[in-house]
Order: sequence, then C-alpha cells, then structure tokens
Amino acid sequence: MRDKQKYTAVGRVAQIVSDLFSPIVLPAYMMAVAMWVSPLANLPEKIRIVSMTVVVVLTAIVPTAVILTLIKLGKVKDVSLPSRRERMIPYLVSVMCYLGTVVFLRSAHAPVWLSGFYLGASLSAICAAAITGRWKISAHSSAVGGVAAALVWMGVNGLLQFGSWYWISGGILLCGLVGTSRLILNRHTPCQVYAGYGLGALAVTVMLQLLY
Repeated sequence: MRDKQKYTAVGRVAQIVSDLFSPIVLPAYMMAVAMWVSPLANLPEKIRIVSMTVVVVLTAIVPTAVILTLIKLGKVKDVSLPSRRERMIPYLVSVMCYLGTVVFLRSAHAPVWLSGFYLGASLSAICAAAITGRWKISAHSSAVGGVAAALVWMGVNGLLQFGSWYWISGGILLCGLVGTSRLILNRHTPCQVYAGYGLGALAVTVMLQLLY
C-alpha cells in the first residue's frame, strides 16, 4: 500500500512537471528570458510587457484554444495528445504560430537571434510532425532541448546578462527533469526522449547560427 502511494505521488509530481514545462508554454518562457535576462532587458518595461503578451497569445493561448476546440469536436481525447494521429493538427498550428511570432518580432525590429529561436522551434515542429507519422517522438523533450540549446548559445555569445552559467545549468537540468517525467508517466521510451532532445537542440542551434 505504501509503495502504491509513493508511486502515485511520484506520478503526480511528474505530471505537474510535464504541465509546467509543456511545449505550449516553453516558447513563452524563452521570451521571458529574452525580455528580462538578455540585453533586451534595457528596453522600456512597457515594450517588454506588450511584446511578451503578444508572444504568449501566439505561442500558448492560440494552440491551447485549438486543442480545446478539437477536444470539444471529438477529434482529440485530451490535452496530453496521447495518440500520434491526434498530434498532427496541433503540430501544424504550432508551426503557424511560431512563424506568426517571427513576423511580429521582425516587424518590431527585434534582434535576429530572437527570431532565430522561433524559426528553430517551427523547424523542430515540422520535423516532429513528419516523424510522428511513424514514431512518437517526444514533443516535450524536443521543446526543452530547444530551450536548453538556446540558453547555451546565448551564454556562449554573451547574451545572458545575469549569471549565464546558472541559466545554462538550469536549462540542462530542466531537460533531465522533463525527460524523466515523461518516462515516469510512461508516455515515451528513452529513445523517443533522447531523439526529442537532439531534434530540438539541433533545429534551434542551426537557425541561430544561420541568422546571427
């Protein structure tokens, strides 16, 4: 009985971690880092808040609204998208939202490297959608891998103004935390988690290097 309760508690923690660092919210977290930790922190606070709000709407609220609509229509069972087929439309919506974010950032004259992150995220989502047709690659680990790669890249290029090594270490540790939670919840195999890390990190790094 005690082991069962312990397992249930661990599972709940894993679910909380998965929800707090899902692919839907991680791009918004990255925007927050850019607005308050990079040189963009020198911008007027109003501009940062407005920019943050637009990105949250595009990358988090719109995809969430689409998923909830699909659930209501009976096309998707729940927000965790357990079936590979259920993930295709959300992936495509995410790609469009990331590209919309890039358009917004370019119109706002944001640094090219910031657009590069969201282009990398869109590239990662496109590749994940193609792979998902045959294999359930982890979207969570792909998203967190992209964020960790962006933090490393920002640190190497001197774009993290406050404790760069803490942010880099935190990004790497977050990869392990999210990946472990997906394994505990039995949503993916280790190979699917590792492949997600690689895909997200590679896509973001390539786009950042090409555009910077």
